[in-house]
Amino acid sequence: MEKGNSAACRLQIMIRCIAAVVLAFIALPCVRAAAAEPGLAEEDGSLHYYNDQGELVTNQCVLKIKSGGKEGYYRIDADGNVEQWEKEKARAAERLLKLRAVPADPDNTKEVTKCLKKAFQWSAKLKYVNVTKKVKKDAKALAYYGDYGFVRAKGDCNVQAATFTLMAQVLGFDARFVRGLVPQALKNGKPANFGSHAWCTIKEGKKTYVFDPNFERTHKAGWKFKYGAKKHYRYFTKKKKEIK
Repeated sequence: MEKGNSAACRLQIMIRCIAAVVLAFIALPCVRAAAAEPGLAEEDGSLHYYNDQGELVTNQCVLKIKSGGKEGYYRIDADGNVEQWEKEKARAAERLLKLRAVPADPDNTKEVTKCLKKAFQWSAKLKYVNVTKKVKKDAKALAYYGDYGFVRAKGDCNVQAATFTLMAQVLGFDARFVRGLVPQALKNGKPANFGSHAWCTIKEGKKTYVFDPNFERTHKAGWKFKYGAKKHYRYFTKKKKEIK
């Protein structure tokens, strides 16, 4: 009997000890992770940005951030990874902010389209002047004419198309700067007397749309149409092959 009582006592003591440990653990105050310091922070090889409340910022196509005494323009993806806009795209980002054409929610199609229209109208309304310098390669031309337009706020069709293309790219669109020819007259119903021209295309799914800020300036009909649409320019490659 004594042995039985002794075993029972030990079991009770053990149960009480376990219960005490569990209760003590439950009673421990919850320890919250300290909020991160506001600003840019490199973590696990990636650059992140925390706002003034110490919260991780995500999903922003343009954000002006001051770091190391210098201001810059950045994009932040859905996971919070930060990438700085450089050169002519930084100028495009700056212009979008000045136009208040940066969507609060980059996933809101209606809001993003509204911002794109503001960018388009700005490029279409640039003071028209001929830019004498000719740049052969399209990639270099996009950078040169875009920078020219953002700095001087004037230019020709190259500048209008380049500035809009860059702003569209910063907004997240699959936009392309295109140069080719448009007919300036017809002969026997066929295009003749071609002139050099520049415009922008934006790909949406499997469809490609033309955005022509210069045509908007002259005919008020340059916003979003397909190649070959009636009452619009007919667009040709530099080898005079019509684009359809």
